[in-house]
Amino acid sequence: MQNSSEKKEQSNNKPKAAYPYCWPMVKVTWMDAMDGENGWQSLDDMMKGQLATCIDIGWMIKSDDKSVVVMGSWCLDPDDKHGGRYITIPKGWVKEIKYLVESYGEIRD
Repeated sequence: MQNSSEKKEQSNNKPKAAYPYCWPMVKVTWMDAMDGENGWQSLDDMMKGQLATCIDIGWMIKSDDKSVVVMGSWCLDPDDKHGGRYITIPKGWVKEIKYLVESYGEIRD
């Protein structure tokens, strides 16, 4: 059973703006493992292994000391509160979080 302070704390967590605009739009740069080639490899080649640098863009729906969750899609139907294309990234893998603002540009070939 929840006491009144727990209920009050939960009500303060409600978004101040409509979904999905209550979450910041971000660009997260993070590091990931990268597989080596199959088959026999020299020790020298294996020692040269690199990490993969990855980028995800979307709404940051959660960030705590363990992880960052970025969601890329949101359904605007009034009765539907579903998102998609989300990724949970361990916080230790995150190199940078940039908060994005609306901007418009041209699509280039």
